[in-house]
Amino acid sequence: MRFAVGIVLIVATLLSAPLPISFSGNEKISSDQLFGVLGLRKPYGIEVWEDQPAIEPIAVSQSVSALTSFYRSKGFYHARVTSEATEEAVVFKIQENNPIRIGDIKINSLLDIEPVIALKMDALFDQEAFSESKSAIKKRYGEAGYCNAQFNTKAWVDIETDRTYLLFEATPGELCTFGAISAESTPNINGQLTASMLKFNEGDPYSVESIRLSYEALYAQEGITRVVINDNERNGSIVPISLSIEEAERPIRFTAGVGYSSDQGFAAQTGLKHRNFFGDLKTLSLDARYSEIKQEASGNIALPLRNRGTLGGEIGYSNEIFDGYKTESIYEKLTAKYQDTPASAMVGVLFDEVNTYESKDTSTFPNSKLFITSPLGEINYDTRDKPLEPTRGYWLNAKVSGSLQSVVVSDATYFKSLLSGAYITSIEEHVFGAKLKWGTLRLYNGELPSSYHFYAGGVNSNRAYTYRDLGPKNSSGDPIGFSSLTEGSLEYRFPIYQEFRGVLFTDLTFASQETFPDYANDSYLGVGVGLRYVTPVGPVALDVGFDPEEMGQYAIHFRIGELF
Repeated sequence: MRFAVGIVLIVATLLSAPLPISFSGNEKISSDQLFGVLGLRKPYGIEVWEDQPAIEPIAVSQSVSALTSFYRSKGFYHARVTSEATEEAVVFKIQENNPIRIGDIKINSLLDIEPVIALKMDALFDQEAFSESKSAIKKRYGEAGYCNAQFNTKAWVDIETDRTYLLFEATPGELCTFGAISAESTPNINGQLTASMLKFNEGDPYSVESIRLSYEALYAQEGITRVVINDNERNGSIVPISLSIEEAERPIRFTAGVGYSSDQGFAAQTGLKHRNFFGDLKTLSLDARYSEIKQEASGNIALPLRNRGTLGGEIGYSNEIFDGYKTESIYEKLTAKYQDTPASAMVGVLFDEVNTYESKDTSTFPNSKLFITSPLGEINYDTRDKPLEPTRGYWLNAKVSGSLQSVVVSDATYFKSLLSGAYITSIEEHVFGAKLKWGTLRLYNGELPSSYHFYAGGVNSNRAYTYRDLGPKNSSGDPIGFSSLTEGSLEYRFPIYQEFRGVLFTDLTFASQETFPDYANDSYLGVGVGLRYVTPVGPVALDVGFDPEEMGQYAIHFRIGELF
């Protein structure tokens, strides 16, 4: 008897073992999408270590229901899904049949909402796109200041004609404004400080975009773990705001990480940060960074001010290896920043004691110990949707620094500027980008460290060359740097398969020892291809660039994130 029970249990266990699955008959919807519906993923061809998707036999009937519901949500109201199970596998057989298409779209709206409606005439009736369209219309009105707008959206489906008829109707009501703002204080954070970080003031036109940006600004403060901006109260067209936050219970944070890039090779960093040092979101941090060409240690303190300002101080040490020489720096920096969206500005002063040593060519790279005091200025304007993987928007950046020679203050009179910008646009999943950079360095009196010059080549420059290897070299083959630099890049980014993306690019560099390049002669061209694998922290990028006029000149680059 026990033997018989054992046999039954073994057979039951075998029968319930997960079985590989596949799909047949699906033409409009890919198998990868259907695997996703079941919470599964088919491994890429290179993932030989991963098992093929499989399910328990007992879950087959539930899977049929899930697939049927998914097809219906995508407009296939007549789709039929059946299963065929053997001892070795399960096959889901799909008859997609005729889908439901959009027959007509009626719009009754004060604002132009047609661009945010994700459904178009004669397209498939996608229920998810219909819901997204309703949300987008509400957002459109909220961004325009209509906080009390009323909406009526309907979809009539005619099964006999396989057509659906849509209505999008909006009644705007009165334009709204932000009312009184109240902010709760926590034991270590003053509510008036956090209220000043909001991207709107009392009396401003009501905008859900301003609220979204306020969330971003507050969550950017590392001492805050939770933010609630309550705009649910209404006093006619006036929207009072109440702000509450939660501060980090454990404000001290330790970080560590390792990485690799083709510019700096293996890299590692570690840091210790107090995110609410003596309260009111002041931060104190100690950081150490190591790479094959640069080692650095620094301490930073930042004091947030009301109305989006920050005072900062930094002291640090760095040692960097250049081709032909090394440089050692002990520096202090004081800054005052104003951070808004999309604009920000910074002014400051840098005290930099630079020791150039172990020079292989002292006439080109003099061994020296110089002290440079440089006032600093920077303006930034950034409208990109995602900094690591942007698909639209643009950014502009301007940096200037300089100094006046004196016995006490500085060993040089110089002026240095760097202007850069980029524009990104897209058509569906195809992204087009352009970047331009222009810099000039002029020494009037005294002596500057060799490291203050511009260098070109590398992953963030002309990709036909390795890091800082572009341009004229001395007799030892070491690049000598430039006093002026103009660089431009064009990129076309396109989908390949699932998380893989491709890139075609061209980079053009003009560089010279003069104040301005000779654009007719001082040019370096690079073209190439790249591969991207999209991850949650940004795309892992591999680029191969070469000089089309000298095919032996090429370089391979690796990094995380897009260039612009």
